[in-house]
Formats: sequence, structure tokens, C-alpha cells
Amino acid sequence: MHCMTQLIPAQPVQKRRLILRDGAVLDVRALEPGDREGLEAAIARLSEASRYQRFAASKPRLTERELDHLLDVDHHGHEALLAIDPLTGHGVAVVRYVAVAGEPGVAEVAATVADDWQGRGLGGALLARLIERACEEGHSALRANVLAANRRSIAMLRRAGFTPRPGGGVLVELELALAHEGAAAA
Repeated sequence: MHCMTQLIPAQPVQKRRLILRDGAVLDVRALEPGDREGLEAAIARLSEASRYQRFAASKPRLTERELDHLLDVDHHGHEALLAIDPLTGHGVAVVRYVAVAGEPGVAEVAATVADDWQGRGLGGALLARLIERACEEGHSALRANVLAANRRSIAMLRRAGFTPRPGGGVLVELELALAHEGAAAA
């Protein structure tokens, strides 16, 4: 069972400290509209390979419309958590979920971690917090579509309990069912 919290009305995530297994300390909070410039700069700092793995396409920069969508967070159907390095003030990772149209209770997740922060457990730690938020908001399942070649992301999702869905090809789809406290067993 992944959800151990009771439903809480939509509200922004308050800033919390996150300590990684290597001792690094980060601040984590909800992404805000004022983060636009920082988000754009952080994506520009990603290597070409990291941008490709995140967006499944060559993406040297985001359009204004894409930035608008990434920043349009309502803390229920669309949540995004930002990790900030307090030493530099730079955002170093974002995880998010967005409700899947036509599938009530299902949201798609995505994660982006700055190249120099990858492999340190940051993505998995933020994903755990995002799963908590999805539970608090009453979502029943999370899905991720990941390039089949992105083994690190697939491994992170599998460690978090995501399982592959039928199908295959260039993208692998994984899903995590969220059971809620007090929900009837099937």
C-alpha cells in the first residue's frame, strides 16, 4: 500500500529540507509561476542527452507555450516539486504529475534531474514525495512513459514500485497503483 495519508484539499507544498544519502542538503517546494526564468535556465543547462531522455525528442530549448504548461500547476491535477541547491540557489531537479485526460484518478509522472546531480538518489527521493502528494490528492494510479534506453529512470521507477504495462517499443509505460487508507480491498 503506497498511500497512508487521508485526503487533504489541494494546497501548495511547503518548503522542506531533503538530505540525500551522500549528505547533500536541498530545499524542496512546489514549483511556482515565478520560477519561469530559473526553469528555462535549468533546462538549458541540461546536457543534450538528458533533455532527450526527458522530452523524448531533441529539445535545445522550450517554447513559451511549453513553459506555460510546465508552470501551470494547480496542486491537484498538476503538481510539480522543485529541488533547490541552497548553496547556489539553482533548481537542480523537478518532478511532476499531470492528470491523464479521460482517466479519472490517473496521473502521468515525469522527472528531470540536473546532470551533475544524477546518480545521487535525488530523483527517487523526490519521486517518493510526489507519490505522497498524489496520495494526498486522491489519485488512484501514477504512470510514466520512459524511453526504453533510459535504464536509470526505469530502475528508479521500479524501485518506487512501478511495474511495466503491456506493450513496448521506443517508450516503456510503467504504472503504480495507489491504494488509499480505508479503501476497500478488491
